[in-house]
Amino acid sequence: MANVGIVYHPQRESARTKAGELERWLYQRDHRAVFLGESWAEDGLDLVVSLGGDGTMLRAIDRILPLPIPVLGVNFGSLGYLTEIDPDGLYGALERFFDGDYRIEERMTLSIDVEKDEGAAERPQVQAPFSKHFVALNDLVVEKLDSGHVIRVEVSFGFTHFLTYEADGLIVSTPTGSTAYSFSARGPVVSPRLRAMILTPISPHMLFDRSLVLEPSEAVELKIAEGPSAAVMVDGSRKAVLEPGDSVRCSATQTPAHLVTFTERDFHEILKRKFGLHSKKMGD
Repeated sequence: MANVGIVYHPQRESARTKAGELERWLYQRDHRAVFLGESWAEDGLDLVVSLGGDGTMLRAIDRILPLPIPVLGVNFGSLGYLTEIDPDGLYGALERFFDGDYRIEERMTLSIDVEKDEGAAERPQVQAPFSKHFVALNDLVVEKLDSGHVIRVEVSFGFTHFLTYEADGLIVSTPTGSTAYSFSARGPVVSPRLRAMILTPISPHMLFDRSLVLEPSEAVELKIAEGPSAAVMVDGSRKAVLEPGDSVRCSATQTPAHLVTFTERDFHEILKRKFGLHSKKMGD
């Protein structure tokens, strides 16, 4: 008997219907279905099935990290860069998984620590000091809260100050996340097999506007300088609000996400297909 976690897109009727069908399919084969919802996964799960798009896949992975539970993505969305199969192929894929006929593709993740300034408690209308920890598959984003103001962010590598950015925000992404928000901010596309961190400014108001590709052993600190507050987003979900003096530290973890696949994934072919590059005349 296998214990299978299920995460589905709550706003997609087709995904909700498939989740119910999947529960019955598993029960008929003496397997156990566990709907994760907003709760974190238990250690005894053998597999998690994500029914939705890439956003649902990110939520599923958020529920299980740092546990090394494999995740199978079923694409009910339009892009589906992370998902492995279409809905019609779900049960065939599960039979192959239970037969051991699958591969695991490891993806680098980020360890993120949000820390409030020790003097925050003395500032009016500011929360008491706290520290929160998160893990991301795609990215960490520190961005402005108000549309009319840029934020000032002091960036350090290790404990050495590098530069103070004036921008709409900063993104620290994994290679997997290089095709997400970082890509929209004109960051480089990086093979998901690499271990690296990509620092990309969002609409910088300064001369230096390029992305930096960093070693995974480097720790990146983003500290809010004097000026407007900023939001902390982890894989697209807001986690905290930072005031001047507050900071976020980010580094590569040693616990990757485990994605289920059934063939050798060709990154370049997936890139062309998902971004419609086959139909473009690139340089012809």
